[in-house]
Amino acid sequence: MEQELNTLADKVLKYLCIGSRLEGINFYGLKILLSESEGNRDRIDGQIYINIESKFKIFDTEQFEIPKAEEEFPDYNWMEAYTEICKLRLKEIVDVRLDEEVPNLFIYFDTGEVLFIYGHHDKYESWQVGAWYNTYNNESWEVIACPGDDICIGAPKDI
Repeated sequence: MEQELNTLADKVLKYLCIGSRLEGINFYGLKILLSESEGNRDRIDGQIYINIESKFKIFDTEQFEIPKAEEEFPDYNWMEAYTEICKLRLKEIVDVRLDEEVPNLFIYFDTGEVLFIYGHHDKYESWQVGAWYNTYNNESWEVIACPGDDICIGAPKDI
């Protein structure tokens, strides 16, 4: 991943997520719905979401060893995956960051828990974070972990 893209993606992710709370899920794929926050409510009037299409794990603390391969993650069925995500309901996101080489996504909560979403896949997108139906100045907000450890960003130029 290019450093410049990583830096821009980090800014967009922080803008969308920090201060938000996990307030719902969508049952078409594993899609987490986030609340607005003090930091983004002036420009985001749509639904902020995190779409998980790869393996993930919730750690109880910020001190953990990063899984290096999909085999190191729990193999949740759809019900177990939703149950795990529901454990984070209404918890506030206090930080978000990307790994430097692979677009692994780290989402830090006010409880000390960390949602780690594996960002590597050779053929498919691993996750997306964005805002649906945002009508403010027709702005597009999206960060996507693309195949081959790449990242794609849609965001206003002034971000």
